[in-house]
Amino acid sequence: MTFIGKVLAVVNLMIGLGILSWSTSVYFQRPSWFDPIAEGGPDRGSDPKTFAQLKQEADALLRVANTASGTWGTNLKNLEALEDRRDKRQAEYAQRLEWAHKGKDGKDAFFKPLYEKDAANKETSVMKLYEIDAAGKYTQVLGEAIVGPDNKPLKGADTLLTNFSGDVKEVQKLSGQIVKHREKYAELTLEIDKDERRLQKMIVIRDAVQGELFYLSSFEVNVYETRETVLRRQKQLVLRLIELGGVGPKK
Repeated sequence: MTFIGKVLAVVNLMIGLGILSWSTSVYFQRPSWFDPIAEGGPDRGSDPKTFAQLKQEADALLRVANTASGTWGTNLKNLEALEDRRDKRQAEYAQRLEWAHKGKDGKDAFFKPLYEKDAANKETSVMKLYEIDAAGKYTQVLGEAIVGPDNKPLKGADTLLTNFSGDVKEVQKLSGQIVKHREKYAELTLEIDKDERRLQKMIVIRDAVQGELFYLSSFEVNVYETRETVLRRQKQLVLRLIELGGVGPKK
């Protein structure tokens, strides 16, 4: 036997002894895989591994997985219902925004809000836009039309803007007419002032003429009264002379 053969034999012997000692230790220190689960659970600080314990953990995880799966399905249905609700509400808001511009069927544009009710039949802060009955029929919900200062339902913003533009044009037209009327008023005012001055002069002349007329009229009356008085006195004197046997006035 050569040297190399002896070395290989010794190495093989050492490896065999190592495997034998390892197998013996594994046999005597093998885990209790098939042992049942201890009552009250494992001791504190120990972490035994048995098939029964692993099966129990697997069953618990399976129940958790089933519960999570059911919860996921329920939440998925709720999510789909909320997404459908969101889409419907977005469509309703888009339609009402269009009404705010053009009006519903070209007429009423704004409506009083209605609110959804909770389980206690109390109004919430969520605006109610539609109803879905048990048969799945979709029905739009509208409040009363909002009225304006004229006690009539408000029209759409575009309609109001058109009316406003027309009113602005009419105001501009009337403003031009007002300017013309003011110019005419100014001209008439000058003519009135001129006629007023002429009238004042005529009143002064009239007062002077009337004063002269009153003076002449009183003078004429005085002349007539004086003449009548003289004639009356003359007649009285003649009658007195006749009574006294005198001679009357010569004719």
